[in-house]
Amino acid sequence: MSSSLRTHLLKTASDFVTAHNTRDFALIRSLCNATCVHRSGPPTVQSPSRNNDEYISFTTEVLGFMHSYFATITESVADDVEKKVVLSVKAVASGDAGEFENEYIILLAMTEDGSEVVDHYHFADSLKLVEWSKRVGEGAKETWEKK
Repeated sequence: MSSSLRTHLLKTASDFVTAHNTRDFALIRSLCNATCVHRSGPPTVQSPSRNNDEYISFTTEVLGFMHSYFATITESVADDVEKKVVLSVKAVASGDAGEFENEYIILLAMTEDGSEVVDHYHFADSLKLVEWSKRVGEGAKETWEKK
């Protein structure tokens, strides 16, 4: 395994999570290839695939429901042959709807040099998402469901 490429893949993945923590949407966009597809699961959350513009808009609205949000990478695995990183992430947040905690598995497929995300799959604990969404109300439901 190329330790240099592995290190670069992990850095890009870490920067991607950090950009969400700091709400740096320009950084999120810069870390994503122009053709990047953002998907969420499990399928029961019925979230559509999004391009970069749709994902940034969606993420801006979701994080707008939260006064604070902080995700921590608890485990990571990098595959320098496939150019993929898998992250186990734990997030905590607070907002008008109260406290929120969730766990995610995030799969990032990247460009050959590991500098940009080309496919982002975000798998969340859907029960916790549904419970939190109910507390937030219809605003969250409308944001989650792409019109």
